[in-house]
Amino acid sequence: MTNVTIQKKTSPARLARTAVTVAALLVSATQLAGCFPVLAGAVGTGVVMATDRRPTGTQAIDRGLQVEIDSTLNQRYSDTQARVNTTVFNRKVLLTGEAANAQIKQQIEQYVRGLPNTREVINEIELKASPDFMTRSNDTYLTSKVKTLLVTADGVPANSIKVTTEKGVVYLLGVVTTGEGDKATDVARNASGVQKVVKVFDYVSEAERARLDQAASSQNGNAGSDAVGTPAPVQTVPGSQPNAPVTSDAPASMGSSGATSSPVTAPQSSPVALPPGRNLP
Repeated sequence: MTNVTIQKKTSPARLARTAVTVAALLVSATQLAGCFPVLAGAVGTGVVMATDRRPTGTQAIDRGLQVEIDSTLNQRYSDTQARVNTTVFNRKVLLTGEAANAQIKQQIEQYVRGLPNTREVINEIELKASPDFMTRSNDTYLTSKVKTLLVTADGVPANSIKVTTEKGVVYLLGVVTTGEGDKATDVARNASGVQKVVKVFDYVSEAERARLDQAASSQNGNAGSDAVGTPAPVQTVPGSQPNAPVTSDAPASMGSSGATSSPVTAPQSSPVALPPGRNLP
């Protein structure tokens, strides 16, 4: 249990910041590990909530991919065969968890790569037994902690960043500038309990950031205390595209080596509906 004590002489700005932190903790505790809580409204006059930089069509595609992949894998594999956590952001799919053998790991990746709306796949599935309940609970706690720290950090577009944790390793996905990505990484790696931070960002220029933020504001209706330990190491996923597209809702073309970052010219406003199990070997 975390006790939050507010002294009588605390400034209004600090009170607002503390309120946001508490609200984020309460909301994020009820979310799945891959979902970022959206805090409705601002607390105080100095709090500005960031908007999601993904176009609305891309957000819908991401949700469709998440549901399709989770449903298919749950039906196809038992807990002893595979325990896979799927995180989708900007049509980039991160796979974490465990598989009983290399064949199952490959089958899962091939299935996800074959989905029309998948732009890129990062397969971090390990060949080992699934972690125990305490490990999974700690991962959920770390995800909530990092999300909260990102919400209250200056210069970090928290609502354009998705966080997931696997056995103490925090993965960060999102649409950010290089500076924003570095700040978010520093926040995550300094959270106590985090073993390592893996960056899976899509980077944009400052000009593109400003354009995306303005577009996001229009499409959306113009709408605590954490211990710091030894900073965790940081890793960037090999092959991750530094200038991956973030403004197109179209699925990427697929080559023999996997997803590419080249958008298709014809936009697609909603995910392609696929029956469970399609494209599985």
